[in-house]
Order: sequence, then structure tokens, then C-alpha cells
Amino acid sequence: MRKLIVGLAVLMAVAGCGKKIPEPENAKMAIQDVSTLKAATTVSSIRNSDEDFRVKTFVKGNAVYVECYLKNYGFSNENGENAATVSVYIDNDKKVDMKTAAFIVKDVPSGRHKMKLEILNGSGKKTGLQKEFEVHITSSL
Repeated sequence: MRKLIVGLAVLMAVAGCGKKIPEPENAKMAIQDVSTLKAATTVSSIRNSDEDFRVKTFVKGNAVYVECYLKNYGFSNENGENAATVSVYIDNDKKVDMKTAAFIVKDVPSGRHKMKLEILNGSGKKTGLQKEFEVHITSSL
């Protein structure tokens, strides 16, 4: 009986592991005319501009952990003009310039604060990429 159950389990596992990969739903769609193409290009470029600079944050105690994702810039010195620096502002006051993709802003006072991250290129000029968000630091007492 035990061999029968094991045999059925192996048979079901092998039957479920097929080599057929599903085809994308939009693979058979065709663009009808040029105006549709222009609209699709515009939407794509707007969406990509948001993806050029993404930020993840996490608040723990009075510290804000920040991760930056940049599409066209890097944080290595080898990137030259595309080397990124992140200017960190809290309540419109510049606090620090960071040259890493992930960093921690420590000793943020209790309360609600508006944080702004602005990307500078290798020569220190603004790239136009910036993100603003609000953090709430609560007292640990």
C-alpha cells in the first residue's frame, strides 16, 4: 500500500511538470493605427520616468533606513559623470550627501517630517530626479 501511494505521488509530480510554457496574453495583439502607437509610447515614457528613481524606506526608532534604486546612475567612482550622490533634506534643511545606494539617517527628532532625496550627477549638478516622502518618528519611551 505504501509503495502504491509513493508511486502515485511520483506519477502526479511528473505529470504536473510539463515543458509547455504559457504564451503571453498580448502576443497576438496588433497595433491598429499610428495614433494608438503614439499613445502607448507616451504612457510608457511616463511610467519609465517613475522607474528611473525608486525609494524604499523603513523607520526604526529615531532612524530612517533608505534604499535608492537608480536606472541610469550608479554609486561607484567608476561611473564618472553617471556617478550618483544623494542629497538628503529633512524639513527643507539639507542634512547630508550620501554616495551609497543604501544608508541610514540617524537621530531624527520625534514627530512628522518631510524628507526629500535629490540625485546629483558626478560633477555635483542636479539631475532632476527627486523623491519626497513623509516619515513619522515616535518616541521610544
